Amino acid sequence: MEWRKKEKTIKEITSMCTSFAVHLDKTFIGMNFDISRRPIKIIMIGEDQLLVLQNDDGQFYPAFGLNSSGTFMNLLMVDSIEEGKYRRGKNCVHIMKLFDEILSGRIELSQLSEYLTNNVIVNVPSHSVHSLIAGRNRKTYIVEPGRKNIDINSSDRDFMVLTNFPVSDNFNNEYKNVEGPGKDRYIKAYEVITNNIETFNIETGLNLLKGTAQQSGDYPTQISLIFVPEESKVHFTLNGDFTKIFEFSFIHKQIQSFEGFTSNKSLKLTKKGVLLSELEDW
Repeated sequence: MEWRKKEKTIKEITSMCTSFAVHLDKTFIGMNFDISRRPIKIIMIGEDQLLVLQNDDGQFYPAFGLNSSGTFMNLLMVDSIEEGKYRRGKNCVHIMKLFDEILSGRIELSQLSEYLTNNVIVNVPSHSVHSLIAGRNRKTYIVEPGRKNIDINSSDRDFMVLTNFPVSDNFNNEYKNVEGPGKDRYIKAYEVITNNIETFNIETGLNLLKGTAQQSGDYPTQISLIFVPEESKVHFTLNGDFTKIFEFSFIHKQIQSFEGFTSNKSLKLTKKGVLLSELEDW
């Protein structure tokens, strides 16, 4: 992709988002993609990668993605620190390369812990992000360049939440005492999951996203989704409107109207992709 050819700062490739992974009998991975208004598209890469791209200065760049193996990875804004800044060096890997390696399956989640031990993850030039990397079978990590990486098995709980403050800096804090951008959304998401941990399902996840969606400001919610790897399906809504729910199936490579529509519609997803504005007309 073009971003791999240009080592450039990608303005607002990241955003003020809310994301989570809940591990029960099934895995529930959710995200609100909150970013300033712009063209956004969903595309298929090959047979197994679903990417959400955002437009910046006429070019589309990856914002987050998931694959048919059940792996999800996002890129969220976080305060920068010197140790996480872009640099070249032995075993230094910038996070956009990690994004590509993870979603392409060249690095499987079962290998990620060892990979993170043997490599230093840094940011792209002049930018600062952290990532929720999640999959089935409790394979979930928070990767924070220049800070400590966290895996769910060290968290002593069945879920992880990521917004826009460094989780590793708050790891030993009570959840109500976390500090930084997105803490209100983090606390709300944490409490919804905790209060519904025995019965958490797609509906619970969508309600969580509805409760943490941003309807105004610089980063309104553009798309909200729940991914259930065991079902190979994604349910999503647009623009904070939770009355209409779309479904994407990795089995059929197809987006279809699922709930709240006046008529049934479907679209085969390809590398060309579809703009969210096109789906809004359904």
